Amino acid sequence: MKRIIPLVALLCILCSSQMAQAQTTIEKFFQKYQNDQSFTVINITPKMFSMFSKVSSDDPDAKKVMNLASKLKGLRILIKEDTKEGQKLYREAAQFLGTGMEELMSLRDKDSDLKFMVRENAKGNIAELVMLVGSSNEFLALLVLGDFSISEISEIAGNMNIDGFDNLGKLSEDTKGPKGRKGPK
Repeated sequence: MKRIIPLVALLCILCSSQMAQAQTTIEKFFQKYQNDQSFTVINITPKMFSMFSKVSSDDPDAKKVMNLASKLKGLRILIKEDTKEGQKLYREAAQFLGTGMEELMSLRDKDSDLKFMVRENAKGNIAELVMLVGSSNEFLALLVLGDFSISEISEIAGNMNIDGFDNLGKLSEDTKGPKGRKGPK
């Protein structure tokens, strides 16, 4: 009995530290800058997605969007335009990416960086998708929470007007990414 109590205590400590690590995602970066007036902040709550998913439509593209919306639990976007700090903010945000995040895609050119990171759930679907964009004159961080596949979100990514998000459409069916997921060409 004396050995069981310390073992249970150790397991509880390990589990709570794992849960704390899971919460050290880009969310802390959003919290750091959400009240900074130089940023544009967009936050779409689970309630909004549940209401949106109930809208009926005969348009096949709208049905795809509504099907995906029913699987989303949140969307946060943080944008800073006309800034010389785009690259600096990109590097800072990348440091906030928690353990368990896997790189899905990254693009770099002479003056900008783009990175997609994902965290999968037990079913192999995406629980968290992070997109970071940093350039010489702007910064964007996007966080999508839910239970969806990469093919579902990449299918409608081209229709969204978010810089960099259209790059999800470049994911190839022929190459495998981490854990057997489809990856970039």
